[in-house]
Amino acid sequence: MNSENIRTTARVGGYTAIIGAIAMAVGGALNGASGVDLWGALANGDMAGYLAAAGEAKTLLVANHTIWILGVLTLGMAGAMMAEMCGPRRMWTQAAMVCFRTAVPLAIVSFIAMLVLAVQIAPDTSETAVSIAKVVGWIGARGDELATALIVGAGPLFISLAGRGDWVPKWLLTWGYVTSIVGLFSIFVVYIPALPTAPYGLIIVPVGLGWMISAGVVMLRRSKVA
Repeated sequence: MNSENIRTTARVGGYTAIIGAIAMAVGGALNGASGVDLWGALANGDMAGYLAAAGEAKTLLVANHTIWILGVLTLGMAGAMMAEMCGPRRMWTQAAMVCFRTAVPLAIVSFIAMLVLAVQIAPDTSETAVSIAKVVGWIGARGDELATALIVGAGPLFISLAGRGDWVPKWLLTWGYVTSIVGLFSIFVVYIPALPTAPYGLIIVPVGLGWMISAGVVMLRRSKVA
């Protein structure tokens, strides 16, 4: 890319990464404000309680998941622009793109599955509704966990490896290693009954979104000197 294209990609990619991370954080805040906990309901076998609560918080949940869908799309675009900024290490760039291209549709499907619980099933707490909600909720929760580990865990690591020595500073590369380790841990705890997915599995969220915001700031600085 010529210098003008580099500046444009860095500027747009930087803003996109920051906006996407903020959107995911806002969606998380709305989810917390709703007072419902899908992961807790799955772990405790209380889907009836979840459906009753989701019916009362439907508006917040619709807003929450809509923002998450927009946010993950934005993060996916940011990841593509970051990959475009990287140099000759095509193996790592391609690995990063596989993570982003897999995570975005997986996350969207997961969020839609969660929306189904709030919009189509809740507040019905009949035996049939609870049985369906268990399956749909499990798919949504597990898909979200995997997508999160890919887009703010593995993706940042591969981008850091691809862009090191080019636009990625050493401290951001180190942070990329951390996101990958925490991302693997967030998936690992899903299969350890003694460890609740929350809060252990949610550690990746602030770590990964923090990397995205930091990478966005680095790209904006790069846009001024490219």
